[in-house]
Amino acid sequence: MSRPTICLCTLCGWFIFDLPGNVSWQNQFRGVTSSPAGVILTGIGIQDNFGNSVFIAPTNPRRRWDDPSYDRPQEDEFGAMRQLEVNGRHGFVFHEAWWDLLQKASHPRPVSVTRLFDICRSLPFPLLFSGLSWGHDHGGLVDIDDEHHFPWEEDRFTDSMYLEPDPVRGENPYEVPEVRVVLAEAPGRPPSPGPTISVATMPEEHGFMALPLELRSAIAIYLPTSDVLNLRLASRAFWAILDNQRFWASRFGDVSERPWLFEVWDETAAKTARDWRWLYRRTNHGSMCPGLQNRVRVWSLAQKILEILELSWAEVGVTTFPKPEPQWWTHVSGSLWEPPTDGSEPLFWGGCRLFRKHRVPIPEGLSRLSVSSVRVGDAEYLAGLKLITVAGESHQVGYWSATAIERSSEVSEIRGFKLAVGFRGIQGLQCTVRGSNTGDHLWLGSTERSPKTLRLDVDKRVTELEVGFDGCKIVSLPVCYQSPPSSPKAAGEGKNRLRNMAMWYPDVPGPSLCLNEDSFPPRNRYLGGYSPLLWTSFGGPGGAYLRHFTGLSIIWGRGVHRIDFAHYVAVPFEHRTLGCLESGPWTENIDFAVDGPGGEIIEAVEVFRHNAEETCLRLMVEEGDLAAFRVTTNRGRSCLFSKHSELPSVSEPPLRIAVAPGKAITGFYGSHRAYDFSGITKLGVISEVVGEE
Repeated sequence: MSRPTICLCTLCGWFIFDLPGNVSWQNQFRGVTSSPAGVILTGIGIQDNFGNSVFIAPTNPRRRWDDPSYDRPQEDEFGAMRQLEVNGRHGFVFHEAWWDLLQKASHPRPVSVTRLFDICRSLPFPLLFSGLSWGHDHGGLVDIDDEHHFPWEEDRFTDSMYLEPDPVRGENPYEVPEVRVVLAEAPGRPPSPGPTISVATMPEEHGFMALPLELRSAIAIYLPTSDVLNLRLASRAFWAILDNQRFWASRFGDVSERPWLFEVWDETAAKTARDWRWLYRRTNHGSMCPGLQNRVRVWSLAQKILEILELSWAEVGVTTFPKPEPQWWTHVSGSLWEPPTDGSEPLFWGGCRLFRKHRVPIPEGLSRLSVSSVRVGDAEYLAGLKLITVAGESHQVGYWSATAIERSSEVSEIRGFKLAVGFRGIQGLQCTVRGSNTGDHLWLGSTERSPKTLRLDVDKRVTELEVGFDGCKIVSLPVCYQSPPSSPKAAGEGKNRLRNMAMWYPDVPGPSLCLNEDSFPPRNRYLGGYSPLLWTSFGGPGGAYLRHFTGLSIIWGRGVHRIDFAHYVAVPFEHRTLGCLESGPWTENIDFAVDGPGGEIIEAVEVFRHNAEETCLRLMVEEGDLAAFRVTTNRGRSCLFSKHSELPSVSEPPLRIAVAPGKAITGFYGSHRAYDFSGITKLGVISEVVGEE
């Protein structure tokens, strides 16, 4: 039996379907779709074909599928979510109930369907998740496996729900009958009142007591309830706040803790005398009905969407003209998706899309560089960029809002950037200026859990930027310099090409570490594009942990799942492992002890590769995957790490990396592939001078 095609709501992540013959909130939907007239919000349709998701809805947003004069014509069908265009239209579908909640949360501002459409087009459909991925867990509907995947691997998003009833997520989040019952209930017995405090009993020097109670109450209204409770413990001047009905009523305001209980402000309910403190206690999580719990979940998701929707496009002093023929341009981007050219289905499964790009000249008399940021899911990305001169002239492009995160750095010249680059876009940048290191300037944006690169640290005066965007963030950032590169670093040449041009996780290896690049055959593949390398130094800074190093353990599955390093004292986690795939009954551990305390070190590594000629992945044929490796110590001891008891048949001669006296092998680096459980597929060796004081 074939698996039925079921679409999930774009924003709440729950199924858009119900059992045949049923009409409920779960199978009534709206679409935000393309059309000859531009992006439109459809009327209300119904999804009543369980085995084949056909989406037909009126093009008039005020009409419904069950209007007497509407017969669901085929010309109103559109392709939705993962589907291809139908009738020249494609769009994103939402439960009608969810859309109503989004409008409530956005009130009094209307929801911009054009902006929402562009944002949704910027989001991928991960292969292991049935819906559109915002990068968060949809309030528990998506499993995000960060323990066994790296941040740039889209297969860390997987479904966590099944076709079974759910006591919370299957409840209508908009129409919750129990809310009217709660609002009509007689308040329960109030807590015992606090002691009456006389101003005369307080020390004269107590600052808060000098303020009128009305002003203290006004201060409390702008604070979270938890902060007010802590403030009450710290100062008796705030003891009376908890008996203040105006304070408790503020908890139900638009930007407070219970905005989702919007019925309390309906015309009839608003006229009712209310014990707001009791209502606050009555609507805590433990007292909520399932429908209200689902509303809280969906309302929280709506707030995340509205923060992105608040961004608007700004463009000052820039151009969309094509850049001149490339002379000295250097490019960095997230993993840009391009439609397939082999006729296969163009599913945007991961990475980012490029919708527009703008050239920004670096002005003379530069004074400041600013960026705006936006949080999409569990990551923060750059959304806009602004250059300001000493005279106050501004060159600005991107997405900005009054509430967007904005950061600035004082700069007079830009000679490049160090970038933090996520799979879905640019997350942060750090300026390089003449006579300084990138570390001399603050990061603008986020560096959290993202690969870093020095590829744009060109060591020449940057004259122009070309900033690329999707629907809400920066996804590419080429830089232009108008004189040829005068140093190996700027040209991406020399013995440090890999260090300077590759993307590294968690950060770029320091200059004291030798990467033995000539013994890493696939080097050229990692000098451009989006192919992060991960690395670790089990020997620690300057080899400080070598005296504590007691061995390594390789977890073999289909490939090298992980390399764990043992020390007899506690060392930071980042020095203890390379790779992240889990071990299990299907894996095998190979251990090798090293007498680090006695002076034993690893002084040579041999890497064996094989080319999987039967594979359809060209890069695996050209570069070869890791088949085995052997380590040898300064005591002549060695260990072959292989899934087989003997050396596997390999199609390439082994690569041997040995170190000179006074140096030691202190780390490894490589690439990682999780989707087929290959793990570490390429392996490089890090060495450095050790023993110097």
